[in-house]
Amino acid sequence: MKKINNILVFLVILSIGLTASGQDDSKIEQTQLQVLPAQVKNESSLGFAGMIGGRHQGVLIAAGGANFPNGMPWKGGAKQWSQKIYIYENENWRLSSEQLPEPIAYAACVTIEEGILCVGGNNHEKTSKGVFLISYDSENQKVQIKKFPDLPKPLAFSSAVVSDEYVYVIGGKNERQTTNAFYRLNIEQPDNWERLKDFPGPPRALHTSVIQETSESKKLFVFGGRNEITGQKSEALSSYLSYDLKHSSWKEEGDILIESQPRVIMGASSEALGSMHILIYGGSDALLFDKLEHLTHKIQSVKNDSIRNILKIERNDILDHHPGFSKEVLAYNTITKKWFVYAKSNTSFPVTALSFKDGDDFIIVSGEISPGIRTPQVQRITVKETAHAFGIVNYSVLILYLLISVLIGVYFSRKQNSTEDYFVGGGRIPWWASGLSVFGTLLSAITFMAIPAKSFITDWSFFFLNIAAILITPIIAFLFIPFFNKLKIKTAYEYLEDRFNYTARAFGSLSFIIFQLGRIGIVLLLPSLAISIVTGIPVEISILIMGVLCVFYTTFGGIEAVIWTDVMQVIVLMGGSILAIVWIMLHTEMHFGDMLTYASERDKFNVMNMDFNFSDSTFWVVLIGGLASAMVTQGTDQTIVQRYLTSSSIKDSRKTLYTNAVLTLPASIIFFGIGTLLFIFYTEMPTKLSPTISNNDSIFPWYIVKELPVGVSGLLIAGIFSAAMSSISSSLNSVSTAYCNDFHLHFKPHTADKNLLKTARLVTVLTGVIGVLLALWMANSNIKSLWDQFYRFLGLFTGGLGGMFLLGMLTKKANAIGTLIGLVLSALITWYISMYTDINFLMYSFFGVVSCFVFGYVFSLLLKASKKTSKW
Repeated sequence: MKKINNILVFLVILSIGLTASGQDDSKIEQTQLQVLPAQVKNESSLGFAGMIGGRHQGVLIAAGGANFPNGMPWKGGAKQWSQKIYIYENENWRLSSEQLPEPIAYAACVTIEEGILCVGGNNHEKTSKGVFLISYDSENQKVQIKKFPDLPKPLAFSSAVVSDEYVYVIGGKNERQTTNAFYRLNIEQPDNWERLKDFPGPPRALHTSVIQETSESKKLFVFGGRNEITGQKSEALSSYLSYDLKHSSWKEEGDILIESQPRVIMGASSEALGSMHILIYGGSDALLFDKLEHLTHKIQSVKNDSIRNILKIERNDILDHHPGFSKEVLAYNTITKKWFVYAKSNTSFPVTALSFKDGDDFIIVSGEISPGIRTPQVQRITVKETAHAFGIVNYSVLILYLLISVLIGVYFSRKQNSTEDYFVGGGRIPWWASGLSVFGTLLSAITFMAIPAKSFITDWSFFFLNIAAILITPIIAFLFIPFFNKLKIKTAYEYLEDRFNYTARAFGSLSFIIFQLGRIGIVLLLPSLAISIVTGIPVEISILIMGVLCVFYTTFGGIEAVIWTDVMQVIVLMGGSILAIVWIMLHTEMHFGDMLTYASERDKFNVMNMDFNFSDSTFWVVLIGGLASAMVTQGTDQTIVQRYLTSSSIKDSRKTLYTNAVLTLPASIIFFGIGTLLFIFYTEMPTKLSPTISNNDSIFPWYIVKELPVGVSGLLIAGIFSAAMSSISSSLNSVSTAYCNDFHLHFKPHTADKNLLKTARLVTVLTGVIGVLLALWMANSNIKSLWDQFYRFLGLFTGGLGGMFLLGMLTKKANAIGTLIGLVLSALITWYISMYTDINFLMYSFFGVVSCFVFGYVFSLLLKASKKTSKW
């Protein structure tokens, strides 16, 4: 106890230190890199507009561009194009000995694996249709240039993006006017450019384009720009478009609205940030541009020299005292479709600059800071969103909650005198506690975080996954539970040996163990993401803290510690979730009726997409796949079956099951509702949702930390920890039970009970260590939604297992050899479907169950075996 007190004191001191540490409130950090060197020794660089380049092989490449080295254009200075190439390596720029094939500027550039693809552009002689690849040979420290297929027509001032195996080129200007051109090139087979359907609306050049995820699919967005015809007044654009890359369709999205006012954006730089935001840096608006263009046309049309001179003086005065282009960073949320000003710089962002991603940072090279004036400056922009000060009160609540979980394990460790105590609680656990534990185990941090994220991003189309868990209850209650209870088995897989043979039992148990290892990793990672947002503590450290605490109380407290921590977790999470709903509604301007209307108009309540399509999450996919997944989970998963086995009668086992079913419906409504309410909240207040959120599952924890009262947010974050730890502890104890009963006792049947108890605890520790290592690996993997990954694991590892149980329980002719052949074929079919078809991952369990059942039964009939005598 003294050690625990010392740990508590240390954690409190740590929390005070974290709280007291100062935090920088700026949202972007601009670091000035070395300026571009002059092309002529002892002269200063003027900078360039329209440079081409990017990052390749660890170096930055900037080339070409145009400037006015001999004076501003309105003072007679001539525009000159460059073919020089700059290399930024070891934090220094240098001029390369190689040059571009010709002077060029205003080409569209995009980085692919082989290098930087440069498309079109112009110079003093022509608008180009040429395409070439710039790459860097790091071994010889040289730039290489490779010719690619030309565009069908010349284009400059266009934009380019890359998605999967295609490069897309949008818009641009030919020799005379802007266009609606839309091309793509297959990178893997770059034979020629494919002309796609023109984008709708006005033609545009000097626009910016970027690809980002949306609620429907990945989309290409095109923002602002200018529609220009030589000799005529141009049209500055405030509209934006989207192109659905999955369905190959354009959509006019409307105007870029900042505080309800359309905003023109020309020549800006942009990047996709996080999982749902786009940032646009600077850009030229239409105010001074329109005035200057109007004066220029008047100067050209007026014949009176004195009037022309007056107009020139007015124009030149505007140009000489131009305040520079925008200093704002605009943000767009692709889910809520709301615009807002994210940050402001102290200086203007250049337009027609070379810009590109460099890891998590964004590089802007040179460009035009006001009409005719180029800058040689190069800046690295880091977007950062400081963690909210969690505070000593919240830390204290978190520490106290985790300490209680540990103390529960310590308390029940005194009662763990046999494997009967360790695995099934010695018959001391009431059915209602077991029922809450089943609900808590299935609830977990996955439900608490991923379901609100899913309904925030999309809609309620996954709602019937939870309804399927209720619908499957009668089958579990009247088919599975009687088998398990009357056979007096210790693991679900013991039935498979009784019905078939030991190989079936071993495979079933091994499948369960493998799946639980993956599940532990996923459930450990989710709350670690949350705590990282809260305190800035690295995700890896959070995983280790939770893993150690969970392994400790599970190892010593057994199934009783697991179940009673589950009970505490359910109370805290459900109470906190209800409080979160109330809090969101109190701090949202819409009335409840308006909320329902607003969400309904945007299809946020869609639960039944009746399309007969098995590649999307339609009603049929969710219901059929959900029924199969629920049957596998509630009927064959040892973490759940073990709760039934803690009851001494079929009646109490069914009560355990019914408790979960009764709680599942209101809980589903609560968690899906939270996601919809968060959508409304962040639609009203878009600035409150950070663009730096890169994992959708972090949305609800972000709200908890940023918006809920002190103490309450600490309790809910503690609840997330507890939800994860309770689910992990269930997996740890069940894996230990499965190993000891399905493997250890099979090979060492005369092991003394005390020695078996030691083995069980050792297996618990080892399982925890492996689960933690998997979580650490997943923390560094690009996994967009852990909800999807969880159900992918479920289908691939356990679908066939459900088919085995059904074969045993529903048929008399199924035999061991036929069933095992069906199991192998089921695994191969499920793997093939997952790798080579577009069938939704929710269907994996269904195909696993059905294929195992059908093939197992057919091969049992074809390969008759000696009938096995069953206890049943």
